Order: sequence, then structure tokens, then C-alpha cells
Amino acid sequence: MKKLKDLNKEEKIITYLLIVEIIFIGTAIFSVFAYGDSLLLGSLEKFDNDDVKYIRSAWNLIDNNILSYENIKESTAYIMPGLTFVLYFFMSIFGKINGIIAFRIFQVILQAVSLYLLFLIGKKVFNSKVALIACVMDALYVVEIYAANLILMEVIFKFLLLLLIYISIYAIEKKNLKLYILGGVVWATACLFRPTIAAYPLLILIMWIKNKYSFNEMVKYTSIVMAVFCTIMAPWWIRNYKVFDRVILFTKSSGNPFLQGTFINYDQSKGLGVPYVKGKDALESDENEIKAGLQRLKIYGKKEPLKYIVWYTLGKTFYFWRAPFYWIPNISYVPVIIYHLVILYWALYGMIKYKNKSFNLKFLIMVVIYFNVIYLPYFTFERYAYPLMPLVILFAAYTINDKRCKKYCKV
Repeated sequence: MKKLKDLNKEEKIITYLLIVEIIFIGTAIFSVFAYGDSLLLGSLEKFDNDDVKYIRSAWNLIDNNILSYENIKESTAYIMPGLTFVLYFFMSIFGKINGIIAFRIFQVILQAVSLYLLFLIGKKVFNSKVALIACVMDALYVVEIYAANLILMEVIFKFLLLLLIYISIYAIEKKNLKLYILGGVVWATACLFRPTIAAYPLLILIMWIKNKYSFNEMVKYTSIVMAVFCTIMAPWWIRNYKVFDRVILFTKSSGNPFLQGTFINYDQSKGLGVPYVKGKDALESDENEIKAGLQRLKIYGKKEPLKYIVWYTLGKTFYFWRAPFYWIPNISYVPVIIYHLVILYWALYGMIKYKNKSFNLKFLIMVVIYFNVIYLPYFTFERYAYPLMPLVILFAAYTINDKRCKKYCKV
């Protein structure tokens, strides 16, 4: 009788999830056609922001077979190729303009699948009820619909991250070779969009140690995953070596974000403060920017060590989480930011109070901390925290569902 009751309860939860998915997809697709290019961050005439530069990059790849970014006449290693190639795919089929619409609809589909992945992760780590609450909360997080309209890599990367986490949990638990191979494919693919995930295997190593993997098992799975990773990344490495005559594993774009990150509160009003000469090309400029950033840290870090320690820990963490990735101040911005802060409050409570519940729960916390830390040397802002919000929402849902903490959840 109890099993039947549990089965009926599970069926109801799946039904509710399906309703949430349908409403979310309908709303997101409506937004794609209602807002169109009005949500572009830049201009298709001036190409003055990341999104329109990615569009131009795809157009140039179609017309001239050149992967470019800032200068359409020059091949680039400033960006990873993932987003440009996805846009190229849709534009090759639907045309240069209709391909943008098709890409947005593709992102809506990915957002819906990401919702389901969030449910699966939540069900595995917590339970079905917590997972459903998280999905409802995530669907109500307007940023998810906003992001589906943008021509950026955030939606794709978030999907790949959630998929990788889900695969990782089961691969570690079951020691399944196929799951490790699949995980390697997803990890390498994610690196083609955002290389900050490159050190993700360090988290897997920690989980291996906690789950008492033998040394031979570690070597076996590491070798297989690295072989998969190298196979997928090899075309990018070969291309970079042929074009730039040097080994470039990911990008040569860290200079500017690194240099920007050396300014406390990003205040550049007092100037650079160190010698800087623009390079003869993008690669040399990148190297000069890194040198200038290191010089700034050496000079000003010695002058104000405490300020810089606080800035490179708490300061940048604040900028990472302080607001939702929602850049439409004139459309319901205040409720969105309040909801974002409430989620952070509930999630932080859940992480602190329930951090010792299980290995999988600790793993999710480690993923959040990993990305927070990996961005600290660079320019940090809310856009980079966006792919982590489903995990944060999952902890908030766990806190809300726990009757023991209801009195603490009032904001």
C-alpha cells in the first residue's frame, strides 16, 4: 500500500513538472517573437558588444571561412569556437537572420532540458519534492527566459554543466566506463565554449578520494577521459598552431579581463598606473596586458596588501553574486533582483546547515565554490554566476522544503 501511495505521489510530481515545462516553453517562445532583436546588447550596425560580435563571427565564417572576432580580416584565438560554430550551423540552414531566431528557439529547448536535468539532479541528491520545488523556482526566475533570448554562450554552457554534473554523480557512484567516456565528451565540449571548466576534474579527484577509489581505478578513468578530451580538442589545437605558430590550448583572451580585475571595485578613474604599449597584433596586446596586470599587482599589492586581499576574495565574490544576470532595468528589474537575493539567502542557509548530509550534496557545493574561485583572478560579474544559479536554487528549494528551518526562511 505504501509503495502504491509513493508511486501515485511520484506520478503527481511528474505531472506537475510537465505542466511547469509546458508553461515555461510557451512563455519563452513567446518572448523570442515578442522581443526579437530588441534584447540584443549591441548593434548589428556597430558590432559593439559580445552578442553582435558573435553574430558577425558566424557571418564571417560563412562568407570567408575565417574564425574572427574583433577584426573580421584576422583569424582569432580571442574566443573559443563553440558558439560561433553553433550559430554557423543554424545560419547555414535558415539564413543569416532567420538563423538567429532558430538559435534562440534552440536555446529555449535547451532551457527546458536544463530544467529537467535540474529535476534529475535534485531527485538524486535530495528527493522528488525538493527537485520539483527547485524547477518551479527556476522557471519563475525570469533570467532563464531572458537568457534564452541572448546570443551568448551562457545557456549552452549551463546545459552542459548540468549534464556533466548529472553524469559525474552516477559515474562516480557506479564506476561505469561508458559514463566516464560520456562525461569526457561533455567536459571537452563545454571547454569549447568556456575554458573555465577545464579544471573540473579536480572536483572529481576529490570525490574519488572521498569514495575510496583505488589508485589503479583513478589512473584508468583519468587516462580514458583525457584521451576523449584530447580527441575532441585536437582540431582546435592544430588549427591554432597552424594559424599562430604556437601552442594555444584554449584562448589568448585572458589579458584584458585579468588587467581589469586588478582595479579595486573596477575603478579605472586614476589610470593604469604602469607602462603599457599596445601590441602589433591581438596576441602581443594580450601578453602586454597580462604584464601590465602583474605589474599593477606587484606595485599596488605591496602598497595596500589588505585592500587587495579583501578585493581578490570577498570583493570579487560580491560582484559575482550581487545581482541577477538580467540587464533590462526598465522591465520588472526590482522584483527580479529581490527574488535573486531571497534565493541566495535561502541557498546559503541550506549550504551551511546541511553541508554534511551526503557526498553528492558536498559535490554540488564544491562545484559552486570552484567557479567562484576560478573567476577571482579576473573580472567577475553576474553573467559568470548565471550557469550556477540552478544549483543555488536547488539548495534554496531544499531549505524551503525542510520544515525544521521554516522560521529561518522568512525574509
